[in-house]
Amino acid sequence: MKKFFQLALLFLSLAAAARAQDLAFIAHPDVADSSFSADDISSILLGKKTSWSSGPLRLAVLTEGPVHDAVMKTYAQRTADQFDKHWKKLVFTGKGIFPLPVKTDAEMLAYVAKTPGAFGYLARASVTAQVKVIVLR
Repeated sequence: MKKFFQLALLFLSLAAAARAQDLAFIAHPDVADSSFSADDISSILLGKKTSWSSGPLRLAVLTEGPVHDAVMKTYAQRTADQFDKHWKKLVFTGKGIFPLPVKTDAEMLAYVAKTPGAFGYLARASVTAQVKVIVLR
């Protein structure tokens, strides 16, 4: 039985990693940074990093879907509900501005492309030349 749980955990970890490869982190083309570590992504998602060297960071997050679930689990290390509560606490205490919620990859792409300092994520297949793709290191 113990081996079954270990195999199930391994399978779930591999599935999460595969989903993570199907997503892309994107930024407005004017953002100077082009690569981040997983810790950097976590800091952005959790409101610890709030600015670029060139100005404010404007975070947008998908509201649902497999890409959103993979980002929450892998990088924010929270459920969607925990992530929402985390941000409500930051906003309530004056330590953050709630990320812009977007429903689709198209909305995410449009927002990041037109908003200086914007950062978000979407399905890799949705990426266009309008945005900068952030490389994970």
